[in-house]
Amino acid sequence: MMNISLHFEKLSKFPRHEEPSTIAVPFAEGMVSDSSKVSVLDGNEAIPTQTRVTATWPDGSVKWLLLHFLADLPSNLGKSFMISTDRETVLPAQPIGVQQRNGSVVITTGALEAELSAPGETGLFRTLKLEGGVQTHNVVGPTLRDASNQEHVCQISAEGWRVLESGPIRCSVEAKGKHLSTADENRWFDFVVRVYAFAGKPWLMIDYQIINKELAQEQVIHAAELRVQSAQDVLQSEQLRLGISRFGTDKRLSKSGVKGDHLSYAFTAESLKKEFIEDIPETFCGTFWADLSEQHRGGISVTLFQAPQNLPKSLEVTSEEINVGIIPAGHPITMMQGMAKTHRFFLHVHGADEQLEQVNVRSLQMQMPDHPVLERGAYERAGIIESIPGDQFIDWVERGFYRMADGRAKTFGMLHWGDAPDKNYTFQGRGNGDWVWVNNEYDLPHAMMHLFARTGKRRFYDYMLRGAEHWMDVDICHFSEDPLRQNGQIMHSGKHVTGLVKICHEWVEGLLDYYHMTGEQSALTAAIGIGDNIRRILNTPRYQGEGGIAARESGWALRSLTALYNETYEEKWLEAAERIVDHFTAWKNKFGTFLSPATDHTVYRSGFMICVAVNSLMRYYRIRPQEQIKQMIVDVMDDYLEHCYVKETGLFYYKELPSTQKLHSNPICLEALSYAYEFTGEVKFLEAGRATFREGIDIRGGEGEGREISGDAGDALIFWGDSPKKFAQYYYPIFYYYQTILKVGIQV
Repeated sequence: MMNISLHFEKLSKFPRHEEPSTIAVPFAEGMVSDSSKVSVLDGNEAIPTQTRVTATWPDGSVKWLLLHFLADLPSNLGKSFMISTDRETVLPAQPIGVQQRNGSVVITTGALEAELSAPGETGLFRTLKLEGGVQTHNVVGPTLRDASNQEHVCQISAEGWRVLESGPIRCSVEAKGKHLSTADENRWFDFVVRVYAFAGKPWLMIDYQIINKELAQEQVIHAAELRVQSAQDVLQSEQLRLGISRFGTDKRLSKSGVKGDHLSYAFTAESLKKEFIEDIPETFCGTFWADLSEQHRGGISVTLFQAPQNLPKSLEVTSEEINVGIIPAGHPITMMQGMAKTHRFFLHVHGADEQLEQVNVRSLQMQMPDHPVLERGAYERAGIIESIPGDQFIDWVERGFYRMADGRAKTFGMLHWGDAPDKNYTFQGRGNGDWVWVNNEYDLPHAMMHLFARTGKRRFYDYMLRGAEHWMDVDICHFSEDPLRQNGQIMHSGKHVTGLVKICHEWVEGLLDYYHMTGEQSALTAAIGIGDNIRRILNTPRYQGEGGIAARESGWALRSLTALYNETYEEKWLEAAERIVDHFTAWKNKFGTFLSPATDHTVYRSGFMICVAVNSLMRYYRIRPQEQIKQMIVDVMDDYLEHCYVKETGLFYYKELPSTQKLHSNPICLEALSYAYEFTGEVKFLEAGRATFREGIDIRGGEGEGREISGDAGDALIFWGDSPKKFAQYYYPIFYYYQTILKVGIQV
């Protein structure tokens, strides 16, 4: 038996009764074998809890457990709960129901009933209403419009709906399909839609992903819309309501619904550029909702999740309908082949007595939901992250981590949110005149997850979510006729996807973090897809010899393959990894270290790339310890110290050629130096990293460098700061060296 505490920080000034909440809990190997005996306790009372194992240890015990539960949260106060491993789970008073009916799927929550469209039908819903009530409004679409203004409505595929989670606290179902032309039966753009429902609650969360699998290199969507239309014959009693609410701004509008009346608002890069934004936008940037109600029977409100961040977005309410501008008319979006974009919205069905303030408060709660945080030691005890010994901290180091994480450039815009351009890459001409987008290079979400696990700070968790969501949509190639591109992660490039798929720019750990923290199977599928892409590329002739490629190429591949093995324990990942290890062994035997090709007449030491290889070899060593790998790491790092360290400066040079021997403070070497110390006990490796450590962490971040509208059709609003790759690249190597020198007692 064990107990783990979790805590909700103070959020709303209103009490929340049985608020749906989710937490992912890691356990050490052998600690938990029966997930049905894990419950959340409020005091000593078990509260309704739903459990799902997302990963196991080799012995079959639980490694990651996802908990959905219903929490009573007070107004203007935080609250702590306990997770117990020896209490049977408790059912909610109104558990979710998911059943087949009339060829479709019907979800009942105890407050709401949703009958989803059957295979071959268009739109998402047949009916959506309060349980036991009458249908007041129809939900129509979503639909896409092309250049000729032709409408294409989503059509559910023949496979119909797949149940991902069946309750009792939360259920989720998924369907796929294409958009069907209402005029000529043509089909355009694939989609995936997921519907989430919560026990006892009259609202749904919907993720609607548009995917470009068309043969042309790009497609332009001129509008994507959802409509909520009155199902009543009498329209004069409709009430029109629209809300834009956030810190410093409060616009909640209402009209009686006389025919011809309307309310509307749109977020664009131009409108947002002029606005004051104080909040951490990955966590919150206000809410945006519209409501259409019949005064005697009730109605539906629609909330667009993170609308400003995913601009352009619009809402218009008339006496006949709500028009939800997922992509507003007049603001076309170009989607390149293989791109996807997920749009999230909430549908809240309510009775006639629902007040304007209640609609607004619930919408705000959906934008910034309560999120519990585990006690700090939970991740360390489970063996998920490394610990800082004895809770020792160096304040200026911790400040540096915070400033790096917060000081990144950020971009508002539906195809860009969760990513940002890199100025250096752009000015080097790598985008052929376009901004070069980082595309989650060096795995920003994984670095943020580690920082969140160490600190418990909500915004780092949200940074991880937003980065991974962009990654799964835009940075992965969802369709290509080239098998070496299919499901691969596209490297930094103009327009996000014009670059190559190369194994030196494919990562998976952040996607696996996202999967464990949210339970979204699509993230695991994406990670496995990247791994399979890596395996295909490794089979090409380029990767069959030694020394013909840079060390980082197969080094980054090795890191992803070992991560996938630790996730699934499937031997196919280690089989590919072992080929890379054999390649490194032959390479080192041939040259004495990992030399990379440069000019036609040279091979040279590139310290950064050598250390990438060493760091990935260490990950393989932890799975399959071998003396030859240990010795290879020590030999390579001894060579690195001898040839790449400029003693009088305390730093390493960039590359070995006379033309590239400038000083370089890239901290990736700090992790490799720490591993060499662990194997030898020789402090010379740690001492050599002192200056690199200080220069790497002693930064101020790049926040406040101004705003700029950019991108196709001005669809990107860039808030300048440091390149996102900087934190992703710097954080973990600096952290690993930091915790190592604290253990050893080296002063910096």
